[in-house]
Amino acid sequence: CTPPKSGTTWTQAICAFLIFGRTGADIKPGMISPWIDSKSEPIDELYAMLAAQTHRRFIKTHTPLDGVPYFPQCTYLSVYRDPRDTYFSMRGHAANLKSEKLAHRLVASVGDGFREWATKSFTPGDPESFALGANVHHYQSYRRHAALRNLHFFHYADMKRDLRGAIMGMAAALNLTPSDVLLAEIVDAVSFENMRENARNFAPNAGSGVWKDDRQFFSNGQSQRWRETLSSGDLALYDVRVRALLPEDEIAWLHNGSAAPALFTGL
Repeated sequence: CTPPKSGTTWTQAICAFLIFGRTGADIKPGMISPWIDSKSEPIDELYAMLAAQTHRRFIKTHTPLDGVPYFPQCTYLSVYRDPRDTYFSMRGHAANLKSEKLAHRLVASVGDGFREWATKSFTPGDPESFALGANVHHYQSYRRHAALRNLHFFHYADMKRDLRGAIMGMAAALNLTPSDVLLAEIVDAVSFENMRENARNFAPNAGSGVWKDDRQFFSNGQSQRWRETLSSGDLALYDVRVRALLPEDEIAWLHNGSAAPALFTGL
């Protein structure tokens, strides 16, 4: 359960290998873990595919919790990333698409596009909305229900800092106990370098002609590119906008994950 460009495909791969209890090129997360709300495939076909699965099912969604059915017996992994990083990642994502569907997200000037993204109004329920407000709304929809025992929060920055620890956290959320050997194998399998090199197994819609380059789906995985790209004015505008949307402690967590004060302690 993530906003776009926040570690969705990474998390899918981790879940796949934890659930199957092994790694391997025959396990293709993007094929067995559908993005149902994209409406890119007939819903009856997706339901039939899921019904035929004999393993523990796991699906992808970018929909906020106010648009996702809640079931106490399901596990929800909610993953977030510094919104500024998602902006830059989405630009690369849109540029790699063969279709022009997301061309509107590629304003020629990075700064102009960033300012538009930061200040653009957001209407809940609009799947085409590319705005800071959409990212924050997604976070708030899960955050307000953080006390639910089957809702678990993770952060892209924590996955970058301590991938093994993040995998262990996801395993605990899924009530799975991987061996040290499996953990090491998963760490290797879901490294940025391996996922990029084997994009045909990991990138959604790989081999279908959707992308100009399947490998480019994993552009670079870097964070904080905005520091050297945006002007002080751009960043000041963002700071004003995000502070109008969230309190300081939640901004700190959304930007830095566990490097920020423990936001979810005591829930």
